[in-house]
Amino acid sequence: MFNRNPKDEVKFRAKIVILTTIGLSAVLIANLFRLQIIEANKYELLSKKNRIRVSPILPKRGRIITSDGKIVARNAYRYKLLMERCKGKNFQENIEFLNSRVKLEESDLARIANSRKKRLPLILIKDELTWDEYCRLSMILFKINGAFIEKAYAREYPMAFEFAHIVGHVSKNKNDPSILIGKTGIEAELNDLLFGKIGNVQTEVNSVGRKVRIIDSQAPIDGSDVTLTIDSRLQKYVCDVLSHEKAGACVVLDISNGEVLAMASTPSFDPNLLAGKMTRDQWNAIANDPLFPLLNRAIDCSYPPGSIFKIIVAFAALSEGVISPNDKIFCGGGVKLEDRTLHCWNRGGHGYMNLSDALIFSCDCYFFELARRLGINAIAKYAEKFGYGSKTDLELSSENVGLVPSKSWKLLRRGTSWKPYETLIVGIGQGSLLATLTQSAVMFGKIFTGDYDFSPTLIKGERKERVKNPIDSKLLEIIKEALRRVCLYGTASGSCLTDYGIFGKTGSSQVRTIKTNEAGKDQKLFQWERRDHAFFVGCAPYKNPKYVVAVFVEHGGGGASVAAPIARKIFDKLMEK
Repeated sequence: MFNRNPKDEVKFRAKIVILTTIGLSAVLIANLFRLQIIEANKYELLSKKNRIRVSPILPKRGRIITSDGKIVARNAYRYKLLMERCKGKNFQENIEFLNSRVKLEESDLARIANSRKKRLPLILIKDELTWDEYCRLSMILFKINGAFIEKAYAREYPMAFEFAHIVGHVSKNKNDPSILIGKTGIEAELNDLLFGKIGNVQTEVNSVGRKVRIIDSQAPIDGSDVTLTIDSRLQKYVCDVLSHEKAGACVVLDISNGEVLAMASTPSFDPNLLAGKMTRDQWNAIANDPLFPLLNRAIDCSYPPGSIFKIIVAFAALSEGVISPNDKIFCGGGVKLEDRTLHCWNRGGHGYMNLSDALIFSCDCYFFELARRLGINAIAKYAEKFGYGSKTDLELSSENVGLVPSKSWKLLRRGTSWKPYETLIVGIGQGSLLATLTQSAVMFGKIFTGDYDFSPTLIKGERKERVKNPIDSKLLEIIKEALRRVCLYGTASGSCLTDYGIFGKTGSSQVRTIKTNEAGKDQKLFQWERRDHAFFVGCAPYKNPKYVVAVFVEHGGGGASVAAPIARKIFDKLMEK
């Protein structure tokens, strides 16, 4: 058997040790190189993440102000209780101690437990402390290391019910309850402008998460204020007048610049509840209300506009040359078409009427004939030119576009052909035709400015200069003179005969088929939901038209008897200026 020299054996083993040492050193150096050079940025960030805590500093949300300086959305301080994450035993003891002082709800305890599972560095214990809770905690918080009270912003709406549908409301961000996000109305539409820009503070913490020092901070940029075109005094007056009705809406426009001076919808709601803590019972009361208070009936809802639409049919007939102002059509109380008889609201008939008389007394038979001569496509063309079937460009995205029916629409939507009698029904503003109250107000704005491109705005400020899109002034004068006579001795004369002079048109749209024995009956004799919708749109004063007032009363009965008197009160208020 071979015996190695002992010295050689020692040398051999020494080489193995040296080579092993060199190999291990090489591996160690390679890893050090990877950690210190190649992945240095990665581990530096991880180190900073464990050592540095970045906390947001929220900006102050911009206010919403009316044109007369009334603040209708503002900020208020609220206080919230927070605690730094700590060991389980200490954490539970702290929660029990705090619970004995502020009475945490079950939902609060569940949220706290969930936040701890997520290993959040800061845990919200209770949001929106009452003043008593704030005072009690301020006296005893020194006993709990890591618990503190922080200021936060909340949203308040001083004129809640009057501006609920315009201003809207905010709600808390799901990920961070301290951040308020606009949900409806101007709060949502201009959220980025109102919100501002979040700042931050970088704090160094120790191994157990306690603050050591502030390293750096960036100040937030507060949100900008927004000024509305609404006059708060007029808005309150309009809301008070409308409050006597179960449901309705009103829009007031300054046609010199398109500014909305008032926009009211009833019933309304309190946005302060939606912006703060709302109980389930409070939400159910609003959500299950059969009158749907969350709807802005001035823009969110569309209805058949009734006889107000006769203005469009009259203008279309004059423009297309199917009739002249003095041509007369006989009204015998009804029109037969195929197997149907369409009745005038005056079952006894109006006799022979020209265009002006037909508008003044709102003769249905006259407009049945105009609609027959025009055809549905021509009616649709002029309706769209005057703003029906599209949004008015108001700064509220919930605005309903309504519906202007046509032959192609019915074929595509319902798969059936258009019937001749449907044209006649649309000719008096009913049937498939749908419009918002604001669209009808804007239609009047287009007529009295002579501009197809007239549009409304809710935000105060100079509007961009644009080229006017003119409407035939000669035809408009014929229409406007007839609208003047509506208030002198026509359907609106009972309430709108004034010294300053009003142009106007009444309208009533049926919600069901009127039986023969029900014709002419007082609408108040029917159940509320079976009554006609009532409309009135007008412009005043006569010598220098400036204001448009549009009124809608849901199931109000008659435009002349219900909507027009409301508009008269609002015009009187405007004339006081």
